[in-house]
Amino acid sequence: MALPQFLCIGAQKAATSWLYVNLQRHHQIWMPPVKELHYFNHLFVPENRSWTNYHIRTNTSSAVRHHIKNGDYVDFGYLRYLCGLMTDPFTETWYRNAYDRPNAKGKVLGDITPEYSTIPEQGIDYVRSLLGAPRLIYIIRDPVARAMSQLRMALERQPRDNMQESDWRAMVEDWDVNNRGDYATFIPRWRSRFADQDFLFLPFAKVNQDPHGVMRQVETFLGVDPAKSYDGTEEKVHKTKSAPIPAFVQDMLKDRFKGQYSFLEMEFGKDFVSQL
Repeated sequence: MALPQFLCIGAQKAATSWLYVNLQRHHQIWMPPVKELHYFNHLFVPENRSWTNYHIRTNTSSAVRHHIKNGDYVDFGYLRYLCGLMTDPFTETWYRNAYDRPNAKGKVLGDITPEYSTIPEQGIDYVRSLLGAPRLIYIIRDPVARAMSQLRMALERQPRDNMQESDWRAMVEDWDVNNRGDYATFIPRWRSRFADQDFLFLPFAKVNQDPHGVMRQVETFLGVDPAKSYDGTEEKVHKTKSAPIPAFVQDMLKDRFKGQYSFLEMEFGKDFVSQL
């Protein structure tokens, strides 16, 4: 049974949904209908287990509703497959079955889950033992801008009134906000287990500046033919609503992530960092 040949491991709030939507349109690529399977991070990041089951359940239910509503006919085999995704998730058998579809055969298979960047060494070792040497895509976003977007997403999901400075400080100091942007820990950890040619690091701003060029770069990296066209590459996916955040919050984030900028510049150079 086939397994993914490529992973997009991050970062959160760095156009991974945009990449998923556009790669789904490529005739030589197949990914499960649920973006972010969360298999490896569920196993190796215990803090994620409070919500990973909910993610799979709600997103699979959405796929079921979409198929029934928009399909010309109901494919009961496909519905059984989707129900299987909600049954006993996060086992190796479940992960393998996620790629067991007739239209996946012979195609380049992928899994786009930005939380994979955060898994510890033993999790990366498991990725290596299970998948061999998959292609690894990592979109790097400016650390402060990424964190600001994550804060806006949190406020969009759970609106709060009359936020005080102590409330903002608690959000800035939140474990998840800091963990998701810890490139200085994650990148060396992954690079220690894989060869340089296994990685494609992309600066986030390049997606906005040259989306077609980014897709061509990804195609070359994955070894697939250039798509004839990518309609919609300039459209944003899952754009977070703009929420007012006090200036002092951004200053706090700049201070908190200043070490990340130093790391990224040493790792990739000033030109790369200028495109974050």
